[in-house]
Amino acid sequence: MPKKHNDMLYESVDSAKILLRDAIELYCNGNYKQAVASLSLAHKIFLAHKDISKVSVCLSLTALVKYINKDESYYKSLLLLEDSKFLAESSNDKDVFAVNKFAFGEIYFHENKFNEAVFYLAYAAVALDEYPLIRVRAFELLALTYIRLQNAKLAYEYLEKAINLSKELGLVALTDRLVEISENFINTNSTLNSSYKQQLKKKQDPDKGTTLLLALSKIARTVNAEANLDKLLMTIAEQTKLVLNADRCTVFLLDKEKNELWSKVALGMESEEIRFSSDKGFAGHVVNTGETIIIQDAYKDSRFNKEIDKHTGYRTYNLICMPIRNIKFEIIGVFQVLNKKDGDFTEADEEILLAIGTNAGIAIENNLLFNIQQQMIDEQQKLFAGFIDTLAASIDARDKITLGHSKRVRLYSELICNQLKLNQDITQIIARAAMLHDIGKIGIRDAVLQKKGSLTKEEYEHIKEHVKITYDILRQTNMSTSFMEIAEIAASHHEKYDGTGYFRGLKGEEIPFGGRILAVSDVFDAITSVRHYRDRMPMNNVLDIMLEGKNKHFDGKIVDAFLSIPCDILMEVLLSEFEMHLKDKDRKLLATITLDDFARILKKEEPTAKETKLVETFNSYYIRKEPIV
Repeated sequence: MPKKHNDMLYESVDSAKILLRDAIELYCNGNYKQAVASLSLAHKIFLAHKDISKVSVCLSLTALVKYINKDESYYKSLLLLEDSKFLAESSNDKDVFAVNKFAFGEIYFHENKFNEAVFYLAYAAVALDEYPLIRVRAFELLALTYIRLQNAKLAYEYLEKAINLSKELGLVALTDRLVEISENFINTNSTLNSSYKQQLKKKQDPDKGTTLLLALSKIARTVNAEANLDKLLMTIAEQTKLVLNADRCTVFLLDKEKNELWSKVALGMESEEIRFSSDKGFAGHVVNTGETIIIQDAYKDSRFNKEIDKHTGYRTYNLICMPIRNIKFEIIGVFQVLNKKDGDFTEADEEILLAIGTNAGIAIENNLLFNIQQQMIDEQQKLFAGFIDTLAASIDARDKITLGHSKRVRLYSELICNQLKLNQDITQIIARAAMLHDIGKIGIRDAVLQKKGSLTKEEYEHIKEHVKITYDILRQTNMSTSFMEIAEIAASHHEKYDGTGYFRGLKGEEIPFGGRILAVSDVFDAITSVRHYRDRMPMNNVLDIMLEGKNKHFDGKIVDAFLSIPCDILMEVLLSEFEMHLKDKDRKLLATITLDDFARILKKEEPTAKETKLVETFNSYYIRKEPIV
């Protein structure tokens, strides 16, 4: 019988890594069905052990191999790669991301989408360290892509890379195959004579210039790492200038709405924006015709826009100007490379610029789309946060006894997250759960919710139902995965570490981590808040409850984190109930101790003068026996 998913927990991660290694070898040798079988089993084991990075690698390769073997269509394979890409981005592992890029690249290669293939494969060829066999394949595919693009020089360069790496890995059969491809290619391309090979070797000397491969790899790395458009354009311009041995490179972008070309990137001048009509100059000509032009004497050409030289004080002699295209082959900008240092620009320079432009166009458009998408996400986040705040406020307005409770629970929870050094995403999820943890009170009768005196047993059982109602409401939203986590966290704030809580009676680490944080925050706020029928509980009693509840009511390590919060920060939350703030001198004094320190001071029979002052200052705000002005 086939193993169930849970049974995979008993398989070791090491065995899954062996399966993955074997699958890569099978794929490279053309044994696609066996490769898929090994990938499937490895994927299940990695998934059972929650190794998201390796799950992503398995999914990427599965999508690729199934596509090659015609088990899946082009579009279904791309959808699977998008899922894998999401996991790769979550893993923050460059090798995992590179495998995903590689899979995209090979599929685009087979679909004859060579410009897209170059972009993805160039990134993989540089970034892959953990999977050298795939890196060899990336070099090989880049060579084959440039053969189809009729760029013999680049094809030969990548074949050499593939052969050298294959030799380093001791892959005799693969090396022999690559050498055969290389020899056949050289014999059928007269441009690859011995003179050119010597020139290529000289160009690849790190002491004598930057190779095209290094430029492409620098751009490819920047694509995924740089969200700032100006910095991305600067990298592209800098690498282009170095490769073409030119004095300056300007990257103009096309503003279709204003019908203008603009740039902040012109290496060799201040970062000053240049903007002009898209029908002017060489750049305008290139945008409107789609042609690449090489000019040996700019001032003798009527198309030259002399205004830019006048504006910058720069003198243009010769140049090459080429359109930058996106993945749909639409023109989105222009490369303008000025003043070659060792003569005039040639057709060889045009070929190199075309290779860079293929990567650059996709990179720039991805960056522009990313920034637009990020703005939309930011707006959605603000709307979502406002929606949550409104929900919490509506509950607080109905239950005036606990007005502001949800906000303070959020603030305490965020402080605990900070002490535990949790990342921003997790902190945000817990904060949202804190704001919504009592939303289930909407299903509690007013007579019980707003009762001033003690509750009867039946009334107490009824009010306990608010947790289950909270869970049901939030689970029915059918939003993102993170919102499902919010539902689990919010609905577990009355669970106890020893298993005696409600509504599910969870115990220990069965309770969501965020729920354990909310439990501490919720209880602390409940016993330190002012009610119309009682004052705040004395702080020594509060601290006794928190300490005695360690590993019983509360997770002990979360209590420790809470008690490590400086008293000035904690007091600001306590004072938010009255919309008040600490005086500067008192803030500085309370900042010198944590809540844990304060608990120890309260236990002392003979505190020092400074400790007495600390207690008096704390209590003047907490107990508020006299007005604070």
